[in-house]
Amino acid sequence: MKNILSALDDGGHSERVSQLVHALASEIGLDPGTSVLFALASRYHDIGKLMIPKRLLDSVQPMTEGERKIIQKHIAYGLDLMGKYRNEEADVARTIITTHHEHWDGNGYPKGLRGEEIPLCGRITAVCDVYDALTSDRPYRSAWPTDMAVQYIRQRSGMQFDPNLVEPFLRVVMQPAGGGV
Repeated sequence: MKNILSALDDGGHSERVSQLVHALASEIGLDPGTSVLFALASRYHDIGKLMIPKRLLDSVQPMTEGERKIIQKHIAYGLDLMGKYRNEEADVARTIITTHHEHWDGNGYPKGLRGEEIPLCGRITAVCDVYDALTSDRPYRSAWPTDMAVQYIRQRSGMQFDPNLVEPFLRVVMQPAGGGV
């Protein structure tokens, strides 16, 4: 699976998300094996973007509704790419791929799952993914400062993010340098 992951040039996003997933899973008391499994599997959360036209991923213009639907297909593409792999990491990766855009309040995609219908690995990856996306430069905007991203995560607690994960996540990202991920 390393070959498929190395093809996704995402500026380190997948690795940073993986590190945050590990730290959050550990922070909420998951056993070390599960924390590592979630972290390894989370590296594949956006693997389906390999099949999305680069012009859409690199666009500096606001997306049209049609372009947004194309981007959302990265979930199905990711499942297709992971399809031939049969092991625990790949199984968890498939779950993360399909659930990291679901929202606690049911307003996410692709299935509109809500609350604990969303597997824990997907809920953990969701908050880590959004935080890293916000605090990283994107073609269409500069990285947000940490305090602005923290405020956004707090505001979306109970809507986009599992409210039981938000404060533990913020403890992880607010640790002094050298003590965090």
